[in-house]
Amino acid sequence: MLIDTHAHLNFEAYDEDRTDVIKHCLDHPMAVINIGSQYNTSKEAVRLSKNENFYNAVGLHPIHVYDENFSVSKFQKLITDKTVAIGETGFDYFHLKEKDKPLFEILEKQRQVLEKHIQLAKDNDLPLVCHGRNSKDDFALQTVYFDILKVLDNMGYSKGVIHCFSGTIHEAQSIINAGMYIGFTGIVTFPKTDELTYVIKETPLDKILIETDSPYLTPQEHRGERNEPIYVEEVARKIAEIKEIKVEEVIKQVWENSKKLFKI
Repeated sequence: MLIDTHAHLNFEAYDEDRTDVIKHCLDHPMAVINIGSQYNTSKEAVRLSKNENFYNAVGLHPIHVYDENFSVSKFQKLITDKTVAIGETGFDYFHLKEKDKPLFEILEKQRQVLEKHIQLAKDNDLPLVCHGRNSKDDFALQTVYFDILKVLDNMGYSKGVIHCFSGTIHEAQSIINAGMYIGFTGIVTFPKTDELTYVIKETPLDKILIETDSPYLTPQEHRGERNEPIYVEEVARKIAEIKEIKVEEVIKQVWENSKKLFKI
């Protein structure tokens, strides 16, 4: 079965036509994991899981660690039998300058919240959905994937996925060696993604997940449109093209990977 392992139909971008977008998914048919980024969007992701083949993850995105407190007990109460992961959590160095706080304080806060997510994942035997975004200006902040792996290693937990990967082959191999999966989005369909093409070619298919990150990162064929889960098939097609295999093989293996990681 086709699966979008990282979508945000729980976001306000779908408030006007969410029912229609869900119908597109159900008619396809496909599975969707909606990912929380704050308490309210996590709660909405749980609500959307009433739909067939819809699942959820609950968590507080690193760009929101100052917008609300990550209450472990509150998020624990959200978890249902269709909660398949904790997150998204991690480090985001891209938006640091938007916060009116010292750099070291922001990084420490993100680390503390990440550790709380890891413990919550441990307590519920759930995988993590990890977000990592480098700074585009500060070369010293180009280590986001290694920083996530370091925290995971310190806490002895490596069950999960680094979502929306856009790094180097060295970073990808380190993630795989740590026991994590790698999630690829519509970015793989964009022009001038030679490094990412090489990463996909060298990454074992049994360590790959596909995702849209809807409503963001719409695949090239649909640029200018709002993204939605059914477009994850374009990601599968690009991976198949790069690996010179049939798209059906990609879809089948990603489904098996998703069942193994998320226990669905």
